[in-house]
Amino acid sequence: MIFFLYIVLVFLVLRFSVTLFNFLSNPKMGNYGRSFTDTVLIIIKVYQSEEEAEKLITSLSEQDYKNYEILIQPIHSPNVVAAEKAAYFLFLDADTVIGRGFINSLIYRTTVFKLAMLSVIPTPRISGFIANCMFPLTDFVLLNLFPLRLVRLLKHPSFSMANGACLFFDAEIYRQYEWDDSHKSSNQPELEIMKMVKQEKLNADLLLGNKLIYQEESKPDVADVSGRLMLNFNQQPIVALSYLILVIGGPIAMALTLAPVFLLLPYGLIFLSRMMIAYLTAQKPFPSILYHPLQMISLTWLLIHRCWNSFLYLFKTKK
Repeated sequence: MIFFLYIVLVFLVLRFSVTLFNFLSNPKMGNYGRSFTDTVLIIIKVYQSEEEAEKLITSLSEQDYKNYEILIQPIHSPNVVAAEKAAYFLFLDADTVIGRGFINSLIYRTTVFKLAMLSVIPTPRISGFIANCMFPLTDFVLLNLFPLRLVRLLKHPSFSMANGACLFFDAEIYRQYEWDDSHKSSNQPELEIMKMVKQEKLNADLLLGNKLIYQEESKPDVADVSGRLMLNFNQQPIVALSYLILVIGGPIAMALTLAPVFLLLPYGLIFLSRMMIAYLTAQKPFPSILYHPLQMISLTWLLIHRCWNSFLYLFKTKK
């Protein structure tokens, strides 16, 4: 048991270190106040109808950037952007909303760092008790495990992470490598493209949306949230279950076996991690602390549910 507690503590310190690195490096999208005139083709991905994108289209009409074209595209249809003459491609999910200055800031960031690809994680707008128990988990796990700044600083494909809700590309490079055709069979197309970018030794970046792009999160969908969580574990059930044992089982084991004075360090690290992640994702810190136990219960259920279904699928395919 003592050996297990040591492993839990080491893993907790490592997670805290990653969160601290993300907090200090502050990988947020900034409003840089620059203006550009390049043509941007905005591809809005919808699941059923164009009505899903009404709020997004309204926010686009209020942009300070005017030289853009909009293409509504069903989520499972093949991309048709290769023939377009735009300078940049911006892929957005229909449930996102962007703020003034966002498109100019995307171009500025891409130009300064010579990026082939820029992925932005939208800031969640969460409403409802169940939603607050589930949706913050995606950012919690990501910012606990992955240093976002390393996406740009290191070109090795193993340091790849992307969010499909907002993808921005240099159109000339996108056409050159035909990325619209190269990832059709993947269930993680944005991650596969990010890996391809790095394999070609091109520059890529991943940033938090800050106050420039939001995503409405009000109707929790178990399959969607658990699928997003599994992206952090490369779709490996064993890795996800090991994470659960250390993150959920570890603190419980500490509470049952250690004297209260020895709980100050591990629980203090958890508290500080939640505060930093709340700041990075524009959430209210103290409600995040209060929701933490319920979110950990949700995390356990979501990952076990997803892993169980994965094991059942593998068992059926082997038959």
